[in-house]
Amino acid sequence: MYSIGVDIGTSTTEIIISNIKISTRLGPSLLPTTKIDEIEVIYRSPVLFTPLISRDIINFEQIQERVKEAFKDSGIDKENIETGAVIITGETARKDNARQVNFWLSEYLGDFVVAIAGPKLESILAGKGAGISGESKRKSRKIINLDIGGGTLNAAVFDCGTCTDSFAMDIGGRLIQLDDAGNVTYISDRILHILENHKLPIRQGETADIKVLECFCGYLAESCLQALGLHEMNEDTLPLYITDFIIPENLDFISISGGVGEYVGSLKEGQDQEQWFQYGDIGPLLGIKITQALAPYKNRLITPEEKIRATVIGAGSHSLSVSGSTVGVEPSILPMRNIPIVKCPAAANQWEDVFRSTRPLMELYEDDVIAVSIKGEKSPGYEELKLLANQIANLYEGLKSPVIVLLKEDFAKALSQMIRIHTSCSKPVICLDQIQFENGDYIDIGSPVGSAVPVVIKTLVYQS
Repeated sequence: MYSIGVDIGTSTTEIIISNIKISTRLGPSLLPTTKIDEIEVIYRSPVLFTPLISRDIINFEQIQERVKEAFKDSGIDKENIETGAVIITGETARKDNARQVNFWLSEYLGDFVVAIAGPKLESILAGKGAGISGESKRKSRKIINLDIGGGTLNAAVFDCGTCTDSFAMDIGGRLIQLDDAGNVTYISDRILHILENHKLPIRQGETADIKVLECFCGYLAESCLQALGLHEMNEDTLPLYITDFIIPENLDFISISGGVGEYVGSLKEGQDQEQWFQYGDIGPLLGIKITQALAPYKNRLITPEEKIRATVIGAGSHSLSVSGSTVGVEPSILPMRNIPIVKCPAAANQWEDVFRSTRPLMELYEDDVIAVSIKGEKSPGYEELKLLANQIANLYEGLKSPVIVLLKEDFAKALSQMIRIHTSCSKPVICLDQIQFENGDYIDIGSPVGSAVPVVIKTLVYQS
């Protein structure tokens, strides 16, 4: 299947198209399992500045034209796109029409393409797109990837290939912007406290002193080290967190991707100064200061497979998962998008509490369609499945929603049959298994591809 990724970032907009190959084979239990075998990026757009109508308005028409050019240049028709992601990141996610642009673009691209905005999920996708998830699995080590772009730093910790933590901060190369004469044209409100704390004379409309800009970038680089748990946290750093802050522990390696990551280790202070402000911002200079700050830890630095394109590759190539082959679906109601997920509080050995603990949570949603994720046992018996099936039937009684159950364990087909045959439920039933939840509150469910069902776990949270 073909997948598209669109990343509308603070500095740049990028588009990729990938070919994702899926196969079904017998697993250890002799049940068929479906896996993503191969992901091949077949088209990469040029890295272009994000088009804006004004400081606070994204130019949707220009972005749509770039997407059309991507289809033309790649030779892939829009109708052949079956999955993918549109991500608005960094400071661009705070533009007045960010939510509307994301909706317009995902609608234009088709039912299978999802709109994702949320700093934690972006962190995970950037780490996967940078190749750090795979590197962590190959090395059996704990690696953190910092994806630093124009407006934000998105960090994800991978331990033996699995993401265990993620966070985001207001650290980026376009937090201060300059014109060709060196005059400051923009200062982000997010970093004013640093200028005030250190009495740095950087003011909009005035010429910036290079030494002062170096000091400021040095403070941001120090905040990066604090976020890595290498230095003690101070008053500069805490207000930069967009998400709840975490202090990663026992890190084996550090990777830096993103636009700023392109300049980590590639430029030196005192050399190539004409390149420092070539994009009208502090991105290259910030890369130099991060390089200097990490010099004592250079034996722990690893180079990611992708830097500036990490997020868009993650969006286009790693946002898709597949449910197991032994699932129960009603194809006539698929595809379905933006389904809120309610997590059942009952433990795997407390299925008698599924209705009591979960129905009040479902009633908080006004959505017509709701999915429920349930903790399960690996090999439940007949009576246990019958108990769970009746609890689920009662759970959806009186609601407009079809029955949608998400399981990590591999018994979705048996559960769906039990609901249809042994309960009074007359609704369409969808039971999916082998679904991993990382940082997602919503799910998209595509039409079956062979015996598998493509799904995307996502967040729809915009920064304010």
